[in-house]
Amino acid sequence: MFTDKKNVLELISLLKAHSIEHAVLCPGSRDIPIVQGISQFSDISCYSVTDERSAGFFALGIILSLKKPCAVIVTSGSALLNLHPAVAEAFYRQLPLLIISADRSAAWIGQMDGQTVHQTDVFHSLVKYSGTLNEIKDDTDKWMCNRVCNEALLALTERPFAPVHLNVPIGDPFFSFKENCLPAVRVINRLLLRDLDKVIFKHRKIMLVLGQNDIDYRLSESEKEDLAQRFTVYCEHIGNAHCSKFIYAGDGIFQSITNHNTNLHPDLVISLGGHIVSKQLKQFIRKIECTHIAINDDGKIYDVFTQLRYVIKASFQDAINYLCRIDNIKNDLHASKFAFSLDPKKTVIPYSQIGITKSVLTKLDFPCCLHLANSSTVRYASYFKLPPFISVYSNRGVNGIEGSLSAAVGAACAIPDLLHFILIGDLSFFYDMNALWNVQLKQNLRIILFNNSGGEIFAALPGLTLDERSGKFVTAEHQAKGRLWAQECGFKTYEVTDNDGFLKIFDEFIRNDNTNKFMEVITDKTKDIDALKIFKAQLKLKANLD
Repeated sequence: MFTDKKNVLELISLLKAHSIEHAVLCPGSRDIPIVQGISQFSDISCYSVTDERSAGFFALGIILSLKKPCAVIVTSGSALLNLHPAVAEAFYRQLPLLIISADRSAAWIGQMDGQTVHQTDVFHSLVKYSGTLNEIKDDTDKWMCNRVCNEALLALTERPFAPVHLNVPIGDPFFSFKENCLPAVRVINRLLLRDLDKVIFKHRKIMLVLGQNDIDYRLSESEKEDLAQRFTVYCEHIGNAHCSKFIYAGDGIFQSITNHNTNLHPDLVISLGGHIVSKQLKQFIRKIECTHIAINDDGKIYDVFTQLRYVIKASFQDAINYLCRIDNIKNDLHASKFAFSLDPKKTVIPYSQIGITKSVLTKLDFPCCLHLANSSTVRYASYFKLPPFISVYSNRGVNGIEGSLSAAVGAACAIPDLLHFILIGDLSFFYDMNALWNVQLKQNLRIILFNNSGGEIFAALPGLTLDERSGKFVTAEHQAKGRLWAQECGFKTYEVTDNDGFLKIFDEFIRNDNTNKFMEVITDKTKDIDALKIFKAQLKLKANLD
């Protein structure tokens, strides 16, 4: 019989799945649920050692003799601290020692309860990986527990070897053994790039997701064509792989797919590159049953879709080269189905932030750099296709509003022979307005400031109702204008209050005449939200109409 503690069950199941064959078990009370479970398997050799100081070195002896990882399991409190000398020895000798410590519930740490110390990260720099398998109360807890455990066990087998620590809080009561068997668990494995085709050939609906790629290898036109022939490819502007045969506008496309569109559900998702903007794409993949393979430079686990099964450590360029060479792929997922029946550029949008965004991007038909600030602007821009000769940048590492303007200024200084456009909202601009107070400024910067006197994206959150008093603290309402500051910094400035005003000055605005220029687009927050609804209502997913 096994414990009813779900985090312990997840741990034991994954120890078996990752082929941990040896475990040193130290007596105690809090670790009984773990010890009881591990000791029941004949394929895990268990050794009992009372003194934790000795147990740690005992485990090192097993590792050295068998050239395999070994786990040592201890109870809470000072028992874990007694492993310190062995952990240090394992670290400096590069030995794969797995430390598993039972712990009290987080609520009781630091409350003068018995056998409670701060066990998380207790070994600091002496371990390659340290994680906590939190008690499981819902599906998110279960996903996180599974992910952390997979991360730890994969790290244990990677060179250079080093100790790995898993801390397992176990709440009272913990002497309940009701489970007859271990649950099925998701196992995340490593995969070599050269073996990827073996997985691909097992699936018939394959989607390739290209994430942010602004400093790495750029796809050639022939590579885009090769990928489009083999896979259904999704790529946002920040992926810098513009292609008419790729899917774009994730928030609009994937939100439109209903439960009845099962023909549009991929059974294999391969992700490559960095961050993805579309929240709807993430939610879409999280809801369906599929296998996710992540390819990245560092080989770390990035489980953004909660469906990860394999991790491949490879460069972007190597991965693209490999994917373009695979032949005889049978893919029943067709990119043409992931399209709007009406081209977003042909929609009729009232004067608004998204309306001006459409107008700007429609008119950028020459080589330049486009910077998209967080958060509304980068999402609005995703609906409108761009030519391949435009390079797109956005601070999507942590998606904060700070630094978007500074990054654009820095890029413009570094590449002075191209015009640099930045689309930015008022909160992002005013937060980072000192970026223009810079003696390094060249004469190739074009700033389009969308000013609706507050944070539109907060006001538009679905289901959010704010009273008059709290609203101002959420949406950060203000009456500030950016033009005077831009003038002080040497910019030629323009104010736009309607579509006619925009059209009147835009040709002059984009002209490359050795002058920095600043356009302030004044809109109304309520009308911006209404215009967005009108725009989305015009877009219909082609697959839903077929």
